[in-house]
This record gives sequence, structure tokens and C-alpha cells, in this order.
Amino acid sequence: MTDIRHHLPMILSVVRQHLVKAGTSESLRASLRELLSAGYSIGAGRLVTAQGLQSQPFDVVIYDTTIPLPTPVADPSCYDLRQALVVVTFAHELTIPALKDLLQSIASAKALRPMQPEREKRERSECAQTQKKSAQDVQKPARGLKKLLPLGIVACLRLLDVHGQDPEELSLLLDGLLKDQDEHLRPDYVIAQSYQLVYSNPLLTGGAFVPSTIHIARDLVLKKPHPCYVCKQPFTHPHFFYQYLCLRCGDLNYSKCVMPADLTGRVALVTGARVKIGYATTLRLLRAGARVIATTRFPHDAARQYSREPDFPDWQDRLEIYGLDFRYIPVMERFVAYLHESYPALDILINNAAQTVRRPLDYYASLLPFEQAPLAALTPAQQALVRQSHAALPPTPFALPSEALMPSPLALPDDQVPSATLLHAYGTAALGTAALGTAALQPSERDSAFFPVGQYDEHQQQIDLRTRNSWTLPFNEIDLTEFLEVQVINVTAPFLLISRLHPLLCRSSFAQRFIVNVSAIEGQFATTKRGSHVHTNMAKASLNMLTHSASARLARDNIFMNSVDPGWISQQSPLTNVEDRKKIQQLLPLDLIDAAARICDPIFTGIMTADVSSGNFYKDYQLTSW
Repeated sequence: MTDIRHHLPMILSVVRQHLVKAGTSESLRASLRELLSAGYSIGAGRLVTAQGLQSQPFDVVIYDTTIPLPTPVADPSCYDLRQALVVVTFAHELTIPALKDLLQSIASAKALRPMQPEREKRERSECAQTQKKSAQDVQKPARGLKKLLPLGIVACLRLLDVHGQDPEELSLLLDGLLKDQDEHLRPDYVIAQSYQLVYSNPLLTGGAFVPSTIHIARDLVLKKPHPCYVCKQPFTHPHFFYQYLCLRCGDLNYSKCVMPADLTGRVALVTGARVKIGYATTLRLLRAGARVIATTRFPHDAARQYSREPDFPDWQDRLEIYGLDFRYIPVMERFVAYLHESYPALDILINNAAQTVRRPLDYYASLLPFEQAPLAALTPAQQALVRQSHAALPPTPFALPSEALMPSPLALPDDQVPSATLLHAYGTAALGTAALGTAALQPSERDSAFFPVGQYDEHQQQIDLRTRNSWTLPFNEIDLTEFLEVQVINVTAPFLLISRLHPLLCRSSFAQRFIVNVSAIEGQFATTKRGSHVHTNMAKASLNMLTHSASARLARDNIFMNSVDPGWISQQSPLTNVEDRKKIQQLLPLDLIDAAARICDPIFTGIMTADVSSGNFYKDYQLTSW
């Protein structure tokens, strides 16, 4: 007789059909009899052991009549546990308490198995420790089928006391109900048909229960296997939350995003904290209890964004925003000196600020009026966020009057120089970094039509409809000023902060201090390069070398530094069609919360588990090569 697991897809399909058609248990059993070969028998009732112990009743019992029994079961409504292969209990509509009862009925059958729970848990733990990560092993059916029998299926059409169709909410509800049971008593499948969700026991495919295990998929079978964004192995059932991740990788990523940590009393510095990854990372730290020093070129807009968060009152007193343009190194040094004067210690440094694609001034047109407005134009709560920046630092170039926003001498004819306003605001900083100002615009960048007023992307940033940008330009067409900007912002600034703030980190009262350099696989020597965005590849490779070279020295002071690739969460290539941009956005496998979780993971894991690491490059929560 064939392994019953080979028939499971058809069995599950029949169960789903009967849920949709509101079929009876009798019609379900009849359909299964037509489906399965003569060696299988179909009934309804309880399971019983040789010692007379009984389970709760089931709508369907599939059993193997070819297995001989020493003594036949006298009660026609009972089936010997040794012959039982699958038990099914289902309902079309039920409440959450009723669903718990169905889960308990499966548990009553699982509890009849002769293996002791302690032994079974030990064996599963050993399985988890020795399990290989290759897809071949993951997809290979688990050996020792008898240890899993009888397989249990719980199916329902809809829950009467669950409102809405949010798959994430229902998945978490199901996961909570399942985790209320011991692992060895859980069902092997739970079908929530109208929500298109299905739970499957990872042991069926050679997996194991680990802390991140949820194993709930969208009950949609892909027409052809899709490679998982993380492990690259093909899958046919998308994760309940991640469309482009397999169940195992999706569960790990989801658990990392909701991983708690207590950062109370810790002070963190996050650069590039106004939008996207930096913004999400700052929120994650604030909501974990940290005090955050955030830097951005647009402090007024950042204050406006943070003040709109629904839980802003919970952490507004722990956030300070400073206006910094990292192209102006002397101003950064002034900022570092201010931190030494104003803070007793620093516990966390996240070097997130980066320039990937340079944007012309028209791109920022919607931000300039608010940045150039006086402090009084902000609400009192917003003023509190940026007041120290106004007192301690000169305004960023974007906060200066429009006549001061001139290209640098590097990009101008010899008879033109920066305006007096800019020189006054930045003094020797502007002169010393003249080559790092706004570069000369390409002809295609001078047309404001590329930046339509009032049109914003998925991150509420100005739409950029240019047909070309530095992400796709060949290396010999990259403007030298942009090249220098990328190196200074992505490499020089992190080096300055790490080296100059080292004493402040050493003064931390916590045993563990952390530095995270937000990098990218573009800076990886181990991956093939195709000649695009050479300047950003160079910058990220240099940042990785900073981590690789300096981490051992920092670790002596309990400062643990790592590089992290935040994942693919945005598109840099030019997209001139708004609809095309929306389509690409739907293909992105991760979001900003995923990126922030990746960045914070060395910190959260180090604090919550004392498992600290240093001098590594992480991608998708795993060590990767340089």
C-alpha cells in the first residue's frame, strides 16, 4: 500500500470542496471512498487502543484494513489506533471556542500514541539540530511515518466571531490556538477555507518545530514553483504574510519583525532617519524603549513625520532630531563635539545614512518651504524635537534661502563661487568641502516635469520620472561630484562617527554596546557585478571593509560592530511610468519593517539572548560572505 501522504493533496482537495458546497460528513466519506483504493476503508467514530482508551469522535476515519489485528474491535463505532491513518473533523461555520474543541479532538487521538511526550519532544529537538538546510532535505518526506499517525485534519469554512478577512490577523489567531497545545498533540493540517489559509505540520516534510515556526500558508497553489527570495528554493504555497518567501523563511522573517527587546535606558544614534529604512529603524528603537538621536538633512519634515505617528506621545520625549548634511565634514565634527558635551554615553550607533542616487534640487522642492520656515512655524511638539539642533548646529543647506543653494565650485566656471549666505552659514565647512556641494545638473535633470507637483511614491516621497540616473549609468558617465558625495556620505561619515564617538561608546554603563553599518550586497566581493552603479558598489565595499577591519579592536571594549544588508525594499532604476512603478512595488519581497528588523537584529538578539556577534556581514539574518 502506498504512503498515505501521497494521497493527502487529493484528500485535502475533497475536504475543501465539501466545505464550499456545504456537504455533509456522509457525502465527504462517500467522495473519499471513490478516491482511495480498496485497501483503505472510510468510517466515522472514535479511535481505541488495545488497552481500551478512546479518543473523541471524528467525522472521518481513514484506516488500513490490511494491517492485521490480534483481536478485532468489537464496537463498530470504534477503530483500532494501529490501523488509523487519518482522522478528519470539520465544520462549515463555528466560533473560536468551537474551533478549540476541534483541535482538542485531534489532540485526543494524538495522545493515544504509545510514544511518551518527553521522548517525542527529545527526538524532535534532535531532528531540529541535525536538519540540513538544503531544499532537498526540506522537501524529503519525514521518515518514521508511524510516529506521526494518525494524521489529523481540522477544517472549517469560516469563523463566526472573526470579523474581516485579514489573513495576518487570522493566521496569528490560529497560531496562538495551536501553540496552546503541546507540539506532539497538534493537528497536521488546519484549513480555514474562506480565508484561504492552511496550516501544515512541518514534521510531514522533514522539518522541525523551532521558536519561529508558524507554518501557515496562503491556500493558493502557484501555477509553477517560485524561488524563495531568501533561500532561493522553489515553493508552491506562499507564506501567509510574505508572498515571495517559503514557509520556513517567512516564519523566521515574521518572528524577527515582532521580536521584542527592552532598550530602556539606552541611547542610540541613527543617521538618515527621516524616511524609509532609517525612519522605520528609529521607530523600532523608540518603541523598544530607547532614547534616539536622529539625523537628517530635513529636520523640520522629519519632526512632522514622527509627530504623525499614532503612538507619538509614548516616546516623543525620547527623540531628538538634528539637521546634518554629511557632505560637510567640519559640521559633522561640530556635531560630534556637541554629543560629547551633552550626553554622558552612547550605547548604539546605526550608520544608515547613504546616498544611492543623487536627486536634483527640484526633487526636494516640496520640502524646502517648511525647512526654511522659522522654528515658530512648527507645532510645539515638533519644535521640541528639533530645538537642540537649532541651538547647536548651523542650518543645513536646504534650510537656507534659495539664493544660497548654488552648485559647488567643482561644477561651476571659475568665475562663479558659492553665495555669501552659504559661506556665512557653513564658514570653513563650505570652503573645505566645496567639491562636495550639489553637482552640476544633467540636462535631463533641469526639467521640473520629471518631478510632478503633488505626486508621491509609496514612501510619500517625490516621484522621480527621469529616464536616466546614476544607478544605471556606465561608470565613465558618473559625475565626479556625485562620486565624491557617495564616498563621503557612505564611507567617510561612518568612519568619522565610529572613530570620534568611540570614547562615548566606551562610557556606556551597559555591558554590550553596538554599531550597525547598513550595507548592501552591492558591496560584496563574492557576488557577480555587471558594471552598473560602480560608485555605490565601491562605497559599500569600503564600508564593509571598515567593519571587517575595525571590529576586533572595538570588541575589546565590548563594542560589537557588524554590517547588515537590509534587503530589497525599494527600486533604484528609472521608472518613467507611474503604473510601472506600482507594479514593481508589488514585486518587492520585503518592506521597511523587515529592513528595520534586519538592522536591529544584531542588537535585539545580543541584548535578549546574550548571543553577541562582531565583525560579520549579515543578509536575511544569516552570516554571508564579504
